[in-house]
Order: sequence, then C-alpha cells, then structure tokens
Amino acid sequence: MRLSLIRGLVAGMSWGASASAQTSFSLTPPCAPGLCGASRLGGAAMKPAGAVGDSQYIEVDVAATQLLQSSSEHIAISGFASGHPFGTSGAFSTTAPNGGIGIALGRIDTASHPSCPADPSDSKVEFAIERFAWSDIYGSQILHCVSFDKAALNGVWKVRLGLYVSCVGTACSASATLEDPVTFVQFGAVSSSGIALANPTAARRPWYAVTNFAAEPFNYSATFWVRSESYNSY
Repeated sequence: MRLSLIRGLVAGMSWGASASAQTSFSLTPPCAPGLCGASRLGGAAMKPAGAVGDSQYIEVDVAATQLLQSSSEHIAISGFASGHPFGTSGAFSTTAPNGGIGIALGRIDTASHPSCPADPSDSKVEFAIERFAWSDIYGSQILHCVSFDKAALNGVWKVRLGLYVSCVGTACSASATLEDPVTFVQFGAVSSSGIALANPTAARRPWYAVTNFAAEPFNYSATFWVRSESYNSY
C-alpha cells in the first residue's frame, strides 16, 4: 500500500482527536555504549469507555541517513502505547516498551527476529511492523519485515513514514509505508493483521525512539518532523 492510499483511507474518517501542526525534535541516546535509547511521547489519546474499536494514524519525516547507513541501530515508532520506552537516563521505563504497535527501521537483529531477510553483507536497511510487548524488553515481535539497499538513501536527506493501526477490541491490524518525500520513490511497505494488542490500558499514545543496542562507539541521532497524529474511536 502506498502512503497516498493510506492518507486516502484516513481522510475518509471522522477523527476524534488530531494534531496536524508539524512538531520537530531530535533524539540522541544519552548512553554509549549500552542497551539504551532515547524516546519522546506524542499527543495524548484515550480509548473511551464502551468504544468497540479505534484507530490511529501517524505521519512523520525522519532525518537519520547516517544512522541508517552506518550503524547497527534502528528507529522505532509506535501507536497505541501507554507511554514511551526510555527514561531520561536512557534506561528502559518500568513497563517498556509499553505495549503498542508500530514500526522498526534500520538494523534489526535477525537472531532475535528471524522474520527479517538475511543480510550477511550488512548492505540493507530493514523496515518492519513490530508488536511491542508490555513490561518485557525482550518480548516484542517483528511481524512483517522487508529490506532495501542502503545505497538507495544516497543523497536522501529525510524519509517520510506513514503508519496506520486499527483495532476491534484487542485484535489489531497495521500497515506502514516509507518513501522519499521529494521524489515519492517508495523504499518499502509492510502490513500485518491478527495482532494481539499488548497494552492493557486505555491509553493510545504514539512514541518515537532511537536505540543504542549494539554498543556503538557513539550515539547516532535522528530528527523527526511529526506531520500528523490522529486518533478515532467508535
């Protein structure tokens, strides 16, 4: 599914809460080396009592070409979460990664997540739908993973990501696309259905994160421009 098609689906809905004004920020893990990261929460949303289903759409531009081409780290973005995964020290928060559904982009450990294509030459960027666990930093699952050549990012300043998650009760589906916002060349598209939402709360918050999981000699940064965050329930 292309990003324009996801936007068309979103435009046809009546949104209960939205933040369309662009917000920008940069994230750099404060700890190198180590199993840590940096994260930021998006806008607040809560599933109303009695609602049967709900959905969330996130569109964001990300500048992180050095991280994606030169490191073993990744960017993660989640919807439907109760909070964000990392505290100010870079350590995991109490219930991390807080039970949402979203994406991972960058270098994904295939030993822990074998659904990603093998990349023995380290020449690919992985892009995946991820089900984030509740209060279990090793419990998240990669559900659908694709990859593209790192060289495709040569000369690309930033990428544009669209993520759409919808649930009926705790049964969910997700789709995401990644493209060049200047040329509209698509780098990847992923989707998954029948996802069991791990978040046991009514909170439906997005978060944005950058990892340092591979003991990098220094911390790689990413800059985010949040173009849209929308939430709907029925």
